[in-house]
Amino acid sequence: MKRALTIVAALALAGCDGASDGHQFGDKEFHRARPNITVVTHSTLADLRAAAPASAKRGDRELMAWGIIRPDGCEIHIIDPAVSYQPEWIGHEVAHCAWGRWHP
Repeated sequence: MKRALTIVAALALAGCDGASDGHQFGDKEFHRARPNITVVTHSTLADLRAAAPASAKRGDRELMAWGIIRPDGCEIHIIDPAVSYQPEWIGHEVAHCAWGRWHP
């Protein structure tokens, strides 16, 4: 059953042109099978963006979530899911905790 679900998921993802967050997965900086993650929630997008360091505000994309990667784990900042559930941004930041800085 588990193998069948894995195959179905792989086939479903094979048809996707790209991630819903607009990023592509590049080279892994590291691999943490058991990342130590602290989740910080913000009640509004404005609060999340105001709390972000300048390094998180680089680029031409609107900031929807951000994180800090440390040797002992990471801290992700997201909108409180009870306010606005955004699984693509939660997953994006968790991916940074597991594999580091994998996109420019």
